[in-house]
Amino acid sequence: MKFFMLVIAALFALFGCSSDNSSEAPVQEPVTVNWSLSGTFGNATVDSVNADTELPKMVNRSGTSTLHINGFDTTYFEKKITLRHLQVNAGAEVDIDDDGNFTFDNMEVFGLCENTNSIKIIPRAKENVTLNPSSFILYSYNDGYYQYQ
Repeated sequence: MKFFMLVIAALFALFGCSSDNSSEAPVQEPVTVNWSLSGTFGNATVDSVNADTELPKMVNRSGTSTLHINGFDTTYFEKKITLRHLQVNAGAEVDIDDDGNFTFDNMEVFGLCENTNSIKIIPRAKENVTLNPSSFILYSYNDGYYQYQ
């Protein structure tokens, strides 16, 4: 009888101390997050832009631009965004606040480029997150003359 009690106690101990996977991080399922931009880009106003978009006239190269990522959530987004001018080697990587707002110096991103200021906007997603769109471009063309603003 003592033998059976020891076997039962050993089985309880064995199953009670079975491997506990609580130290392993749970596997995260992939998720797609839709986003868009609103705010002031140079002297142009954008509202819920979520695809490559042409802006009216040339954007203002002086001053700053302040934009907001609609759909921003720190669960899915990193707090950095990359801005790249498509025609010249200019751009910036800027911080995004907890509400999804970011500001950048126009001259740093636009540089001094004749006839066009097209900026690719690339937010960063956390692991297992796909952003839709992954990036997009705001196009701004000059009307055929060189213009500093």
